[in-house]
Amino acid sequence: MSERILLYRRLASRAFPVLWILEELGLPYRTEVLKRGATYPPELLAFSPNGFSPALVDGETKLTEAPAICLYLADRYAPGTLAPAIDDPARGPYLRWMVYSTAVLEPARELQLTTVTPTRNDYGVGWPKFERIVDELSRAVDGREWLLGDRFTAADVMLGSVISISLFCGTIPREPALVAYDERLSARPAMRRAQALNWPPEVFGAIEPADG
Repeated sequence: MSERILLYRRLASRAFPVLWILEELGLPYRTEVLKRGATYPPELLAFSPNGFSPALVDGETKLTEAPAICLYLADRYAPGTLAPAIDDPARGPYLRWMVYSTAVLEPARELQLTTVTPTRNDYGVGWPKFERIVDELSRAVDGREWLLGDRFTAADVMLGSVISISLFCGTIPREPALVAYDERLSARPAMRRAQALNWPPEVFGAIEPADG
């Protein structure tokens, strides 16, 4: 297989889960690192007019948004393993956690770090209070290895990457179940390779996590 997959990305960015799933899949791919303020490649602007990344090109398929890219790659290259089959009952919670990563956890996490006050009773924002989210995530991985039980899927890549970064930055409480889950994720060689690509040590040095 030729390196038909091209990933446009920035360093230390949301490209992390895309790099991770590519490493899990063992697919040949190449990347083009975008520099802030530089002129974006015309090929990228053709399908991402604002130069938004991560952005993936796989033959004639072109798409942005990390969850969408991970969904595509898992369905295209690992159906039935990293992506539960369409008729698999696990497909429902799998899709839910994939979307939850950036539609619920990320915005709720960022909002609780600001002085912005959500609307009364959480109406209109699309997610519950941050404390409830943390509790839900803790219960989701407590007593099981992965989000879907003993099956590692792309949902662990996508949501796990957000949880891992949040723990590293100290923006989510270090609940024992979440810390243990992150340790299991961090033991995966593909995750460690993706970390080195997203935060290359020659650029960022040894990065120490925030104090818990």
